[in-house]
Amino acid sequence: MSITVPSRFLRKILPIAALLPMAGLQAQTSDGAGASTVWEHSGWGGGGFFYCAAYHPSKDGTIYMGGDVGGAYKTVDHGLNWKAINNGLASYGVFSLAVDRSNPDTVYAATEGGLCKSTDAGETWVTLPRTDKNDLRITGEKNKSIHSVAVDPSNGSNVYATSPLGRVYKSTDGGQTWEIAYEEKMPVEDPGVLRVQYGKVNNVYFGSLTLSKFPGGESGAGSQGIGFTFKGDGTLPKDAFFIMKTKDGIAYRSKNLNTLYQDTTWRDVVLKASDFVYDPQYLKAHPEAASQPVNPDFASIARFDLTCSGPIPTTPAIARLKRFYFAFEPAEGGSEPRLVPFADFSNPDAVKAFQTAGNIHLGDAPASTFYSVAVAPSDPSRVIAATAALGLVMSQDAGKTWKELKTPAKASSAAFDPKNPNIIYGSFFADGVMKSTDGGATWKKISDSFPDKFDVLDVAVNPSNPLNVCAIGKSSWTGVFLSSEDGGNTWQASGKELEGGSAGKYSNKIDLDEASGNPTMDMLSADGKSARLSAPTNIAFNPLNPSEIFLSTNWRPSLSTDGGVVWTERCRGADISCITDIRFHKGKVYASAMDEGSLVSSDNGKNWKQLWPLKHTDDLSGHNWRMAVNEVNGNTRVISTSSPWSTVKPQGIIRSEDDGNTFTVIREGIPNYVVMPNTMWGRGYPRALAVDPNDPQVVYLGIDGDPEPGKIGGGIFKSHDGGATWTQLASQPGGRRMFYGLAVDPTDSNRIFWGACGNGGGVWRSNDGGESWEQVFRNEVFIWNVVVASDGTIYCSGEQLWRSKDQGKTWSRITNFPEKPRAMVGIEVHPTNPNIIWVSRTNWGNLRLGSIHKTTDGGDTWTDITGNIPYVGPHTLRFNPETNELWAGWVGMFKTKQ
Repeated sequence: MSITVPSRFLRKILPIAALLPMAGLQAQTSDGAGASTVWEHSGWGGGGFFYCAAYHPSKDGTIYMGGDVGGAYKTVDHGLNWKAINNGLASYGVFSLAVDRSNPDTVYAATEGGLCKSTDAGETWVTLPRTDKNDLRITGEKNKSIHSVAVDPSNGSNVYATSPLGRVYKSTDGGQTWEIAYEEKMPVEDPGVLRVQYGKVNNVYFGSLTLSKFPGGESGAGSQGIGFTFKGDGTLPKDAFFIMKTKDGIAYRSKNLNTLYQDTTWRDVVLKASDFVYDPQYLKAHPEAASQPVNPDFASIARFDLTCSGPIPTTPAIARLKRFYFAFEPAEGGSEPRLVPFADFSNPDAVKAFQTAGNIHLGDAPASTFYSVAVAPSDPSRVIAATAALGLVMSQDAGKTWKELKTPAKASSAAFDPKNPNIIYGSFFADGVMKSTDGGATWKKISDSFPDKFDVLDVAVNPSNPLNVCAIGKSSWTGVFLSSEDGGNTWQASGKELEGGSAGKYSNKIDLDEASGNPTMDMLSADGKSARLSAPTNIAFNPLNPSEIFLSTNWRPSLSTDGGVVWTERCRGADISCITDIRFHKGKVYASAMDEGSLVSSDNGKNWKQLWPLKHTDDLSGHNWRMAVNEVNGNTRVISTSSPWSTVKPQGIIRSEDDGNTFTVIREGIPNYVVMPNTMWGRGYPRALAVDPNDPQVVYLGIDGDPEPGKIGGGIFKSHDGGATWTQLASQPGGRRMFYGLAVDPTDSNRIFWGACGNGGGVWRSNDGGESWEQVFRNEVFIWNVVVASDGTIYCSGEQLWRSKDQGKTWSRITNFPEKPRAMVGIEVHPTNPNIIWVSRTNWGNLRLGSIHKTTDGGDTWTDITGNIPYVGPHTLRFNPETNELWAGWVGMFKTKQ
């Protein structure tokens, strides 16, 4: 299972531990009346990354848009108001959209979970057969799909789609079946060789080739070592290890094997006992082993992993393997060890015995990404695709045959002149825009006047004026829109230079729409009335009024009604905010979010006001995680935990004593560096916050991550003055990797609970205000949340919900949800009726999997109340007793009467 964090700056993958079975559980789940639960959108819209857009061909003002974590959106009023249209969508990552001109209500959405189709203008979706990642991989993927779907304008049955695996597919029955129309030819690996490519994710190399069941039951009894026949690719990853785990659970790690990758010749690598130490992760849970000699018993190996990790090199690290073997004493009279294979890759069954984790590719070299495909409006037999290694490739016979065009190797998109199919425009990232006037035979660069260091991602031609050509590009988070009125001979940037902008004359300005509902403060002008265009992704012309253009972008999608001269923000209701906490106090609603800080609403979610940050600053702009709102001496104290995008001043506490009117940032006593070891998402985040219900001056803060030599690491921190100063607890739980699991028992302020994940995972309890800790729950080792109800009942959640009525001495499981894998993150208990509990579940990925459940009898029975919520796996559930509403937050924020 993998965890996907919806953020412009963060994406990590994390394994979730297996559950221990429980018998005799009576709790059941029923859909019942809860299936019709109606949720109301209560967020502000905007604030994330929108990747694609397309207009309805016959309904003026109807636009579709897709985002990286929020799914698909639709507007019928030119972007003034949006709604999520995720019913049936395979995934919340939508990276390309296409409409069928001959069947105007038919829309295609390329998602991370497969290609989806709607025949009712996006109101409902079905996933087309065989399009998911595990099959044909006709998917939309971040940074790999720009216009990955195209429909024949004269025959809607003909659909073309590109794949990140280097293929163009064609369907002649509206997506029900697919054939490969074109594919990149890649070298085939030699017979009997297993090729293992360790890939790149979030600036970190990681992955493992795993064997947990030895083929044919081979045993290493009597062996003196273990090894493999290996050939590297000339690279040097930072770390490469061989990790073994025995049947008794003892884990060993080899010496660093990274230099093996530099050797491009075949060699036998034999690892003996002297080449191993106890695995550092094993020692954290078993510190007593550090004093014991290392003597691995190769006959007792239950699992091994060949891993690779470290900072990104210029190319992936590639290992080639022929066999794995046990090494025995040399035969009589010999000097070399006897190598007895237990996995020989000349046998295909040997490959099947291995598994992979992390970002890893097995087999032949993967093909390059195919970004876009387009069909000529005036001659649908002409189809062109933009690829990452072959440039533009084109077919003139509706996909039967193809030829590579003489263009730069890395192409992002292409567009035909709407009236003359011999005129073609192509965009080529750093190589700009090129034009062909002879059907692709020759090409001329037409973007020499573009700003330097911009990658051009999309080019589009006005459907009614072929001389009007537009292009968009980005440099980091800055964006540019350029247009030409003479077929690309000359170009101009739209709008005026943004006051205070940093990108010179190409700093396109977006006028902020006061009705947009997006109050977040980032990339703004000095007067706060306009913003920079940020990282545009798609150009969409309104076919019924081509002077209207819509851009999907980072943060603020925008619309122009004058051909791209003036742009106005259009995102109200297109909520892509990642809500991390929700709180209520005296008729107000407070919310914290990744990327956007903290906000408050005085009208129950209709409108929102920014609390902080009020402008972009490196030490404050970024993620807020958890909030606490308390009345202290007649004033409203608001606290939120913070981790800026910048790592110069990492995590901190933002504290206001006057309801957010003024605030201070507090970092004293908290790690002044980015915590890295043993963290959930690659770095430590201040994701846990708990105020003593009996004394608002006592506050606890949780940051995940272990200490290092000379560095204090994360763990639990305590404040005795309402968050003004902090001290790391001298005693810490046995696991510091955590998520939201931190709570104080309202019936005893000295009793604190901490939920840990991974090694040392489970629930830890302190009975003395954090002076000492003991583990009281270990039935699951990934604990996402811990809640203590007003009567002292404790709830913790992994994949199921567990309850203790005796301060953690004994536990019972009160849910029995069958679907796996799911993580239960949101827990809420009614403040006056402890028999009413709500929980939410997610799959930690971008697939549309998750649910919300309610019990009114203390967990004996459960009702599914997921209803029509557009995002089915919220992480935060909060009940507002003033309005009798349950609020849900993660991607977007929603509420329902309860």
